[in-house]
Amino acid sequence: MYQVFNADKRWHSGGVLASGSATAARKTCEIIWDGRVSLSTTPADFDKNSSIYDHQLTVTVDQTWAQIIKFPEVAPSLFDIPKASKPLEVTISDRSIFTPGGGPPQVGFRRSELIPSTNNGSDATVQGTTTFHWSIRNDPLRPLNFSHEYHPVWHKTADFSTSEITFLTGKPFNQSFDPTVHDSRTLRLAGRQSNSPETTFFQTPFIENVWHNFALTLGWTTNQLMLYYSKGYAPLQRVVGPVFNDNSGGGQFHVGMLKLPTGPLGIDVLHQGFQEDRLNEGLVYGGVFIENSADGCITLGL
Repeated sequence: MYQVFNADKRWHSGGVLASGSATAARKTCEIIWDGRVSLSTTPADFDKNSSIYDHQLTVTVDQTWAQIIKFPEVAPSLFDIPKASKPLEVTISDRSIFTPGGGPPQVGFRRSELIPSTNNGSDATVQGTTTFHWSIRNDPLRPLNFSHEYHPVWHKTADFSTSEITFLTGKPFNQSFDPTVHDSRTLRLAGRQSNSPETTFFQTPFIENVWHNFALTLGWTTNQLMLYYSKGYAPLQRVVGPVFNDNSGGGQFHVGMLKLPTGPLGIDVLHQGFQEDRLNEGLVYGGVFIENSADGCITLGL
């Protein structure tokens, strides 16, 4: 079962083209950026200038993407199949410490995330109405510690001051920011991060060893948000929206792992808090791409 928050049930979608209140003919949506990787891709390819993801690392030690990216032996996700692409895994370790330019290391976090190479804060992915696709599953060999809060996906504003949306799992660091969450082993979508408390639009159990598929539609001038979800190879279904969310600020799409520390409320979570040693954690992603939904086109299934 999943819980839906603030969903407007009057809005209808069907097939592949979801527009207004009617189901339109099946069509192929325009892909603005495609993050699916070919079967021949290696972890070292993520370190090349030609990578579809930003190849530059912002960590304190000499890690490379070749040391971070894995290709687990799992079945392809729903939207890997038509592209003949393969899932990829983003991992974190004790070395996964972010250092902003000119600032101190963010030793409170552990993080490794991929950003589309085309994202410059105001590119086509943050114009009009766009839909962000991803599928996610656990890696039993690199389990998460659900006593921590994780951000597997988020969209950071161009000025880095906040995020328009955050996709989370694990125990909320501050329960008052996310009062509807009662189970740490859930996948959740929250709205603008600077709101207090954040609005949790959706949550569903993080069932292991199965693909969880998401499509998130954001209207960059209308400030509308819609979310679609399915498990396994079932077509996506609308579970939220359209609802209001402050989508202003442009920015970048992050896919990977950001792990918050544990510790008392009031600490500086960027630079304080507790993280276990000898970390070896990961999340598996598939079907990552961004499409133009200005005409209501949203890819829902094969």
